[in-house]
Amino acid sequence: MKRVLMMLFLAVGLNLGYTLNAATAIGVISLEKVYNGYWRTDVENKKLKTKQEEALDRIKKLEESLRKEGTVLGNMIKAMQDPRLAAAERSNRQQQVQTKQKELQQMQDAIQGFRERTRKDLELDMRKEREQIMEEIQQIVSTEAKKRKLNLVLDEAARSAAIAPIVIFTDGENDLTEEVLRQLNLSDPKKGSGGNKDK
Repeated sequence: MKRVLMMLFLAVGLNLGYTLNAATAIGVISLEKVYNGYWRTDVENKKLKTKQEEALDRIKKLEESLRKEGTVLGNMIKAMQDPRLAAAERSNRQQQVQTKQKELQQMQDAIQGFRERTRKDLELDMRKEREQIMEEIQQIVSTEAKKRKLNLVLDEAARSAAIAPIVIFTDGENDLTEEVLRQLNLSDPKKGSGGNKDK
């Protein structure tokens, strides 16, 4: 019986050792470096920045119009308070003030609505572009990992739920960062010959 158990333990140990050996082909990559170094990231970031600046400029102009109308309203209220006004004229000016107040509220609501829509649109654009870029990166990583016969590729900056680094040590032998970045930047229209993007 003891011999049978020993044989079972030996078989399990050999199987476990085989499994571990088969899974030791692990690569690493700095996704942050690749993402920030990819030429398309810079292009898309500039597009988003331009959209944001255009939106802020429009909001600024709308707010300036609102301030001007607010000044007009203030003058209307001041004029309405003139004690020399007849009752009929005062009533007429009160109606004008109320109308102007509604217009200002509508302008304020419109500005707030535009600001909120712009924020959501920019967030959506940013998320879509990031997802597209990450898909391109993953395709290159997958191809390179298969070429090197890697079973798994980990992000060097990845953190566990306890905020501890997942990759504790790497000798750099299977670091795909530079090669993936080189392949991505082969399509850089400003370079033509590829290579890392200048910082």
